[in-house]
Parts: sequence; C-alpha cells; structure tokens
Amino acid sequence: MADFLLRDIDERVAERIKEIARQKGWPLNDVILLLIKQALGLAEPEPAPVPGDIARLTGAWNDDESRAFQEAMAALNDLPDDAPAYLLDEKGNKIPGQ
Repeated sequence: MADFLLRDIDERVAERIKEIARQKGWPLNDVILLLIKQALGLAEPEPAPVPGDIARLTGAWNDDESRAFQEAMAALNDLPDDAPAYLLDEKGNKIPGQ
C-alpha cells in the first residue's frame, strides 16, 4: 500500500472530516480513505438514514386504519359532555354560543 502526505487542507474540509470521524467514532485516517474511495467511485455510498417516526406519518391510511380512526372518533362522541357548570342551562344542556 502506498502512503500519501496531504498538505494545505482547507480548514472547512478538515473540520468536516473531523466531524464525520466523531459521528462514526472512526480514526481520521479511516474517514479520509473512505471519502477518497467514494469520490473515485471505488466504494458504495452509505445508504440514506432510516427515516424517523415523523417521516413515517406521511401518506394515506389504508381502509383498516381509516375504519379504526372513525370508530375511535365515534366513541369519543359518545362520551358525556364535561362542560363547566357555568356553560350549562338549568337542564344541564350546553348554552348555545358558549
């Protein structure tokens, strides 16, 4: 294997290499070797990170999910009204507009 000495590395490049090394917990040399291989097309790029929970929330619900949601909402509508007493009339009904 050959050895190379790099000089005059731009400060932004050096900081980014150090940041990648910290994130991966790798030695600087291993990060630099990987970056060179990737730049030359000799290594596969790293796969994209797995999306977090929020990313999985996008999209549409299937029929089962839609039905379950509708059932849950219907169950909530059947709960008793817990409005404060000052918003209720003498019969316990909610005062319109309140």
